[in-house]
Amino acid sequence: MSSIVAVYELHGPVRDAEARARALAVEQSHEFPTELAPEHALVSLGVVDDVEVVGADLARATVRFPADLAGGSLTQLLVLLFGNCSLQPGVRLVDVDLPAPVLAAGPGPRLGVTGVRRLVGAPARPLLATALKPVGLGVDELAERAYAFALGGVDLVKDDQGLADQRWAPFAERVRACAAAVERANARTGGSSIYLPALNVPAADLPRHVEVALDAGAGGFLVLPGVGGLDQVAHVAGLVPEGVPLMAHPALLGPLVVEPSHGIAADLLLGPLLRLAGADVVVFPSFGGRFSFTREQCLAIADGCRRDVPGLAPSLPAPGGGMTVERVPELVETYGSDTVLLIGGELHREASLVGAAERFRAAVDAA
Repeated sequence: MSSIVAVYELHGPVRDAEARARALAVEQSHEFPTELAPEHALVSLGVVDDVEVVGADLARATVRFPADLAGGSLTQLLVLLFGNCSLQPGVRLVDVDLPAPVLAAGPGPRLGVTGVRRLVGAPARPLLATALKPVGLGVDELAERAYAFALGGVDLVKDDQGLADQRWAPFAERVRACAAAVERANARTGGSSIYLPALNVPAADLPRHVEVALDAGAGGFLVLPGVGGLDQVAHVAGLVPEGVPLMAHPALLGPLVVEPSHGIAADLLLGPLLRLAGADVVVFPSFGGRFSFTREQCLAIADGCRRDVPGLAPSLPAPGGGMTVERVPELVETYGSDTVLLIGGELHREASLVGAAERFRAAVDAA
């Protein structure tokens, strides 16, 4: 029988580590006193493979779960890995090894690095992305920005994650206008920029919004797994043609990844787990911007997006969160070419958005 092998950090007195690891294995599998369980039910019990003391107040536990516990479901996989233990302080999921039958629970990236590159006609250089901001602009204003950014050479023009179906820029009107604007820019330049509207909508409305956007010419979608769950990403992946990329935004994932002694390691959640759900591009806050992630954490996230996981295509890391054109050489040196560089509000400091986008593109081409 194949197994899911999960690694947890246990923060706190190490004298309790082995007992905590055994309790975690039971909690995440049976959630039932083992002495009361019928013998034939023990086939689903998690077991502790190893407990390693790595510091005065830190141990690392390796727990093996029967693969059948995941039930072939992405939602149940998350419950299995971090359901009840997410309510316990000092527990952090840092790694997981998934066998092939469990990897089949999610669609994985359908385009991945190679496919997204092919879509935008950029076989080697880093890709450029920006966001349509600020929320509160009307449809025509957002479309003008989309046109300018595509005209200047930005590959991925996405909605801000805060754009939903507000009265000043209703979803259907906005998507039609912005997709048409990007198409006009491409016709003028011969480029292959794509527009990605945000699916910041109730789950029941997803099929209708996806259909409206695809009919309007949207080239991809921005999804919010922290709001709708990883399974919502997988659901959207099943609604769109294979050539349509999904970019995942980390809104509301912060409570899971920012605390060093609790949650899920950012490189695991934003890397293999989001890849499993179907993300082709993964946005995260880069070091040196508005957020507190360190350079080491960011490099780990980028590695999580791209490292080899049998059965999963790599995704493109998209560092953002207050980046500037001046930092492009540093960012390219740090993250490498298989990266989407996301610069949003800072491009608006220039009088011409087309000029700002062209300067962004020139910096990437020169890096």
